[in-house]
Amino acid sequence: MTQPLHIGLLGAMPEEVGSDLSHLTDLSCSDHGDLTIHRGVWGDNIRLSLAWSGWGKVSAARAATRLLASDPGIDLLLFTGVAGAADPALRQWDVVLADAVVQHDMDARPLFPRFTLPALKQDRLQPQPAWFNWAKTALLEAHSAGDLDGFARPSSGLIATGDRFIGDPAVLQALRDALPDLQAVEMEGAAIAQVAEQEGVPWLVLRVISDGADEAAAQSFEDFVKRYEQKAWRLIEALLQRCNSTPPQCP
Repeated sequence: MTQPLHIGLLGAMPEEVGSDLSHLTDLSCSDHGDLTIHRGVWGDNIRLSLAWSGWGKVSAARAATRLLASDPGIDLLLFTGVAGAADPALRQWDVVLADAVVQHDMDARPLFPRFTLPALKQDRLQPQPAWFNWAKTALLEAHSAGDLDGFARPSSGLIATGDRFIGDPAVLQALRDALPDLQAVEMEGAAIAQVAEQEGVPWLVLRVISDGADEAAAQSFEDFVKRYEQKAWRLIEALLQRCNSTPPQCP
């Protein structure tokens, strides 16, 4: 008998997932210090373990570690929320699924090349192709079907993570120079990916553009998040509705 799909869902803030948990049934929760893990069922047989990590790499890594330790058997760790645009062509409500992530503030030179994670001896981390392809296809199908009203057509690309809210054009340009294919910047995704990689769990990072990572970023971010909360769950549900085509789960 196939076990129910179990997804670990994380966002930095409640607004980034949709703080209303009424879309889940059989709800329970557990507290771990100041972190609350909510558990429930979506639809007939998809289990969700959900938490809001707080901002930054340490908070994100802590939440991911606690989630995986508290709920063994998670099939996929998904981090979602908003991000700043690094590619000037991106606008608010554009959707970016990471095909790779990098910690832009990781720099152990001269011992390791810039961006390289010593524990993994890699700079860019990439999601497992089967899970990435499933999510990309599911999002494109949802958009074509009109299930992502208000969101732009999903795309994919490199997302960079660091412990800095980027609202300075000079800082952003320096990152673009160092990472020419960079699409978006945020503060948690690559930390989640590193934890998942080291724990042997598939992961995905899904972001929606909230601002241009420029002088107006702070105000744009605050205004956008208030509107985004009303639509955030729509993006998650687009994936959940298409879980019949997810990669095979480990027994």
